[in-house]
Amino acid sequence: MRYNFDLSEPREADDADDGGRQSATPTSASTPKEELEWLPLQNHPVFCAPSRDGAAHSSNFTMPKNLFAWDGASRLYFWDSYKSCLHRLSVRLGEPDRTSVLAASPSKVLQADMQLDFEVQRISINRNGSALFLVGLDGLYVMYLYGRTSTKENTVICRTVSVGSEIYFDKNNSIRTLQVCWHPYSDTHLGILSSDSVFRVYDLSSALGQPEQEYYLQPVEPGSSHNATSICPVDFSFGGDHLWDRFSVFVLFSDGSVYILCPVVPFGSVYKWESILELYSDAHVFGLKSSNSKAVKNSNLAISWLEATFPELARKEVHAENASVLRAQPYALFDASISLQGPLRKVSHGVEEDSVHPPVCEGRAVSFLYDLVSKDSIVVTAWSGGQLQIDALADEVQPVWKSSGKEDMMRSPSVHPVLSTFQGEASSASPLCGFLALSDSFGDSWIVGLTPSSECIVLEMETWNTLVPPIIDKVDKLRDSEGPKDTDIPTIISKELLTGPRVVLLPPSSPHLRSVAADSIEGRSTLHQYFKLFHENYVEYAHKVYFELQHHAPHVKKIIDDQHSRLHKAQQKILEVERKQEKIEDRIEHAVQFHSKLEERLQSLRHLPAAHKRSLSKAEREFKSELDRYRGVELDALRSSIEAVNARLKRFTHSPQANRSNEQRQLSVRRKSHVQENEMSLLKASLEKLSLVNSENAKKVKVVESALKCREIGTS
Repeated sequence: MRYNFDLSEPREADDADDGGRQSATPTSASTPKEELEWLPLQNHPVFCAPSRDGAAHSSNFTMPKNLFAWDGASRLYFWDSYKSCLHRLSVRLGEPDRTSVLAASPSKVLQADMQLDFEVQRISINRNGSALFLVGLDGLYVMYLYGRTSTKENTVICRTVSVGSEIYFDKNNSIRTLQVCWHPYSDTHLGILSSDSVFRVYDLSSALGQPEQEYYLQPVEPGSSHNATSICPVDFSFGGDHLWDRFSVFVLFSDGSVYILCPVVPFGSVYKWESILELYSDAHVFGLKSSNSKAVKNSNLAISWLEATFPELARKEVHAENASVLRAQPYALFDASISLQGPLRKVSHGVEEDSVHPPVCEGRAVSFLYDLVSKDSIVVTAWSGGQLQIDALADEVQPVWKSSGKEDMMRSPSVHPVLSTFQGEASSASPLCGFLALSDSFGDSWIVGLTPSSECIVLEMETWNTLVPPIIDKVDKLRDSEGPKDTDIPTIISKELLTGPRVVLLPPSSPHLRSVAADSIEGRSTLHQYFKLFHENYVEYAHKVYFELQHHAPHVKKIIDDQHSRLHKAQQKILEVERKQEKIEDRIEHAVQFHSKLEERLQSLRHLPAAHKRSLSKAEREFKSELDRYRGVELDALRSSIEAVNARLKRFTHSPQANRSNEQRQLSVRRKSHVQENEMSLLKASLEKLSLVNSENAKKVKVVESALKCREIGTS
C-alpha cells in the first residue's frame, strides 16, 4: 500500500494550547517540549524587544500601519519588524477573570522561506486563517501559515509568494499600493487599490502576477474642470452581508467623497442561497415595476447578471434543500460596463445636499471603513487631521451599468450623518502600529493596541451583563404593551465549539507530488508529523471545550440562582392566590347568581309594551308639541279666567257697598233692566261659547291620546 503525502509544505501544529502536555507519539521519536507560561498579553516578552525607533521611522509612511492580526478564535499574530518574523500567540480571553487576556509564552515563530527586503507596514489574515499577507511600500507577499518545521527550535518555515510584483513593485514604474484587503467571501482573493486609480482583484489560486479583474476609477467626466484631489483614490472597503452590499466596493477619494462599484464578485466566491434568491426576487418584484426607465433597464441587466453568475437560479430543480450555498461563475455583460456610482449625497433634515463631506474636517481623507450594524450600512472616514466622520447609508445600494450611447444618470445613494469628532482644533496624536478588537463567545471584548515603541496596550470594553431573559417579567410586560418585542438570547455555548475543530488538519494534496511508501523512513516521518499535528490540534480544541465549560460554570450558576429566586417568588404568589381562592370562588358564584337575576329581569322587561317603543317622526313630534301647547296654555288660561270671574262675583255679592246701593239699583233697575238684560245675554252667550270650546278641545285631546295609545300598541 502506498500513500500520497505533500512533503513540500506539511502543516505545522500549534503547540501553544496543550498546556505543556507531551505528545502521544513513541518516546524514541518525540522531543521534549518547553513548558508553557501564560502571561498577560501586555507583558509578553515579544513586546519587550530592543528599541525599533530607527526602523519605525526609516521612511515616510503613506499607508496606515497595523502589525496585528487575529483569526477570530484563539490565535493572535504579530509582525516583529526588528527580527523580520511573525509571532503566533495563543491567547485565552477572560481567564482567569473576565478582565484579563493571557498569551502563551514562548510564542510560535513563523519565518518566511525567502528574504523579505522591504519594511512590512500592515498584515491581515484571511477568513479561514490559512494565509496572511504582508504589505509595505516596496512589496506585497502572502505567507501560508501552515508550513514545515525547520531545524531551529520552535520556528516554522512558511511558504511565501509575491503578488502583483510586475505591476506595483517594478523599478521602471512608480505605481504604489494604497490598500490591500481580503475579500470577505473568498479565501484566495485579494482586492488591491493602487495609485494609478485602478482597483484590481487577484486570485491567489490561479495567477499571482496578473489580476483577475480590473476597474479603472474615473469619478469625473473627461475634459471637465474639477479639483485634483477629487480624482485621487486613497482607500476602499468591501461591503457586508446585506442585499447588494455584498457585491459592492466602496472607494474613498482624498476630498472625502465616496463612490460605489456594484456588482463586483470574485470568480468562485461562495454566497448563501437565501441571500442570492432574495436579490433575484426583489429585482423581479420591485425593480421591473419602477416608474424610472433607467431603473427598469438596470433591473433587467441585474436579472441577467444573476442568472449567468449563479446558473442555479434558472434551474427549477435546484432548491434551498440541496443547495445551501452558491458559487459565483465567471461572467461579464458584453454590451455594458459597471458604472461608478457617486458621490454619495448628504441628507440633512430631510433635504439632500450636493456634497457628502463639507469642508469641516482638517486636511484630507486618508482611511475608510465599512461596517454593518444590524441592517444599517455604516461608513467611517478618517481625516489627516485626526478626525473621524461616521455616516449611515439612507438608500439601498443597487447595481448600475453603463452601455452603446449617453443615458440619464441614476441617482446615487444618500447618507445620513451620524457622528463627527471634529472639535475645531488641530490634533497631534501619535499613530499606532497595531490595532485589534478581540471578543469571546460570552460577549466580553478588548481593544489591543501597539505603540511605535513596541509597547502593547490592552483595554477592556464595558459590556452588558446579559442573562437568560426573565420570562415571567416578560409576560407581564407583554400584557401592558401593545405587542411582543424582539429580545436577544445570549449564547450559552459558542458556535465554534459546537461545529468542532476549525482547523483543517491535512492540506489538499496536489497531483504532481510524488508518492512514498508508508513503511519507508520518509513515510514514517511524515506519518509521525501528521499524527503529532492531529493530536495537538485536537488537544487544543479539547482545551477550548474544557475552558469554556469551566468558564461557563459560574455563569450558568448565576443563571440558575436567578431562576431559583424567581421560582421562589412565583411559588409565594401561587400560595397567596390559593389562600384567596375561596373568596374568589364565592365572589364568582355571587356574580353568577346576580347575572342570572339580571337575565330574568331583562326577559320580563322585554315583554312590556314600551320595550319596543320606537322614536316619533318629525311630523309626530310637531303635532305632539302643538297638543301640549293647547293643554298647558289655552285650557288653563280659560279655566283661570272663569275662576277669576266667579271670585269677583262672590266678592261683589257679599260686599256692604252692594247693600247700600241695592236701593239705588232697584231704582235704576227699571232704567237699566233692558240694558243689563242685553249685557247678561251677551255674557251668557260668551260663557256658553267658552264652555263649548273647552269641551271640544278636551275631546280632541282625548282623541289624540287614544290615537297615540293605539299607535304604540300597534308598534309593540
